[in-house]
Amino acid sequence: MTYSIQQFAKLSGVTPRALRYYHELGLVVPQVSANGYRTYTSADADRLQKVLMFSELGFALKEIGELLDAPAAVQLDALNAQQSVLAEKLNHLANSQLRLELTRQNLQGDMKMSDSEKFAAFKQAKLAENEALYGKEVVEQYGAEEKQAADQHFAGLTEAQYTKMQTLEAQLKAGLLAYLSAPQLPSSVAQRVFEAHRDWLQTATPQYSVAMHQGIVQMYLADSRFADYYTKLVGDDRATKALVAIVDYYLAE
Repeated sequence: MTYSIQQFAKLSGVTPRALRYYHELGLVVPQVSANGYRTYTSADADRLQKVLMFSELGFALKEIGELLDAPAAVQLDALNAQQSVLAEKLNHLANSQLRLELTRQNLQGDMKMSDSEKFAAFKQAKLAENEALYGKEVVEQYGAEEKQAADQHFAGLTEAQYTKMQTLEAQLKAGLLAYLSAPQLPSSVAQRVFEAHRDWLQTATPQYSVAMHQGIVQMYLADSRFADYYTKLVGDDRATKALVAIVDYYLAE
């Protein structure tokens, strides 16, 4: 089946102006008659659908063009990778919705939450998030029993312990920001960063050890997800390497 540009715009919901732009970029190239009229086919509809899908997933137009010209297997790999990202986002949103509803009901007086219940949902959500992101790697590094013990310990944190971890994370962020403005080892700022990270781990894990601390920061370098976490936390893509260098220095003393 064939379509004029106006028919194709109505079918797809994409404006004629955008269709002309996609044509200029080579993303969706219709047949052009001698009088300049564009004619689109079902194959063009399939290609445009991919353009819109990849665009919605955050790909730049240049990347989309490269993907459209790549084999189907490459396109599937890109979609599968994004499917995992979306699944993580959906899981995070579901947990946020649960925490919001519990908090809302507590504020309205519909459900009186004990102090432990106020934090239980947050801790369970964090456990679920960590499982999805790092569960496999932690089991491979430390074993299923160690991971289970750590999960149970985290789930049983008191309100004071949980609050302490949040405070330590804030101190770690502030310390890394200060350190990155003038990196120096040793220094009082670096010492504070190390102590905040160490104390956070000691609070979060049941059997802290120097070897465990060293292993964890090595995971930070091996897995880009950790780098992404600290980049987001600090707002600087140098944060992870700086933290690893600081921890390595003070653990070696």
